[in-house]
This record gives sequence, structure tokens and C-alpha cells, in this order.
Amino acid sequence: RNFNDSSPPGFLSRLLNVFSLPSSPGAAPSRLKQRKVPVKVEPKVFFANERTFLSWLHTSVTLASISIAIISFSSGEDGSETGQVYGLTLLPVSVCFIVYALRQYTVRAAMIRRREPGPYEDLAGPTVLAGMLMVSIGANFMLKLSQVVRE
Repeated sequence: RNFNDSSPPGFLSRLLNVFSLPSSPGAAPSRLKQRKVPVKVEPKVFFANERTFLSWLHTSVTLASISIAIISFSSGEDGSETGQVYGLTLLPVSVCFIVYALRQYTVRAAMIRRREPGPYEDLAGPTVLAGMLMVSIGANFMLKLSQVVRE
């Protein structure tokens, strides 16, 4: 077949043209059909968002409780300062968990109310929080290790 002729494109080329995206901001708009029917939001979507929020809050309250318990048990007569430092470094991490949970809940609830199709996941937030928790635990481990070595 001669590709220079002006015959209509075949099925495969039409299919590929439908999914082509513009390469630059000034390029012609894509041929994707716009969604004319609004996204249907079921009540279970709101409840799933709330369940996720409560799960994050559960984790942060657990971390805060552990932090406060460490602070209170290490503040006795023979308590060491490293225990208090450990508790005090874990407490801001739990507050960051609470702030992240509240932010994600409000952002997702607003997206659901506006009936946006997504994306609803956040890949950076849990990674940053896990990194903060690991750094906190690692720093406290090194602090305790240096204290044991000195004694």
C-alpha cells in the first residue's frame, strides 16, 4: 500500500490517534471524549475516606501514647535523659501523622464533593512519614548506643 495517498486511516491508526495527547501546551487538543455524565459518588466513598482518616488517627494516637509513656517512665528519680529525649523526638512525629491525616481527609473530601475522578492516592506523604519515623528511631538508637559505649 502506498502511504502517500489520501485514503482514510485504518482502524489501528484511528485508535492510536484517539489516545494521543498533545505534546506541547499550544498543540491541538486531544481527541479524547469529554465526560458528559457527572461522576456518581456512592455513600461508601465518603465512609471509606472517613475510615482511612480514623486509621491514620489511630496510628498517630498510638505513637503519641508511646511517646508520653516513655517520657513519664523516664522522668523518675533514676530516669535518664536519653529516655526523655526519645519520647520528645517521637512526639513531633505523631503530631505530623495527625496533620497529614487531617490534610488528606479534607483534600479527599473536597474532591469527592466536587465529584472529581481522581487520583485520590498520595505516594509521597506516607513515604515521608515513614522516613521521619525511621530517622527518629535511628537517632534514638544511636543516642542510646553512644551512652552505653561511654559507660
